[in-house]
Amino acid sequence: MFGANLRQLAKRYRSISALCRQLGVNRTQFNRYLSGESVPRPDVLDRICRFFDVDARILLKPLDEIEKIEEHPATPALTEFLGSGADAIEKSPFSPGFYAVIESLSAEHRMTLLHARPLAQCTLIRGYVSRAAMPEATPKAREIQGIAAASGDTVYMLTSQREGHNSRVYLISPDPTGTAVHWRGSVISPTNATTPEPVVLKYLGHDSTAIFAAARLSTNNVAQPL
Repeated sequence: MFGANLRQLAKRYRSISALCRQLGVNRTQFNRYLSGESVPRPDVLDRICRFFDVDARILLKPLDEIEKIEEHPATPALTEFLGSGADAIEKSPFSPGFYAVIESLSAEHRMTLLHARPLAQCTLIRGYVSRAAMPEATPKAREIQGIAAASGDTVYMLTSQREGHNSRVYLISPDPTGTAVHWRGSVISPTNATTPEPVVLKYLGHDSTAIFAAARLSTNNVAQPL
């Protein structure tokens, strides 16, 4: 059942090789999943489920019997207007996975941990404002969602908390210096619309050690300039 479900999900993507890169799964091993010869380890299954917005029932039940998560209503329009569909995503150097986003706010630095997940139509962004920045807020109130689109090597992102609170627009490009910083650019917000602030993004991918270290720094509201 898992192999049949995975084959159906993979049909949304034109290139199995690109899909494997986005999932961080070896192509040979992915072929074994598709053929039903093997099933993934729990951590790999979790990664696949998160990527396709499904749950572990894909091991046992046909996709048609599993409740569908509605497609984001903006994605068809964005695909057509921005050209941010599967082809553009595959050609973009903006890889799926986690990013440590460090904004320079004048004399201080603030770090947020964001996750980028490409779909067939667009790249979705999700994260949370740290508890240190909003100690009394619920996780729902701290949640960040957004969307990213690529134009050549340049990526522009729009993120926001609920009801447009703390919205931000990022314009970033690959960093040419070869340091730990992978992206560099500027960010602008409605509260400071006339003065863009510098921002850097460090790609963490799916490295759990680096992700948890960044999450601890974010929770403590600590960030060092890179």
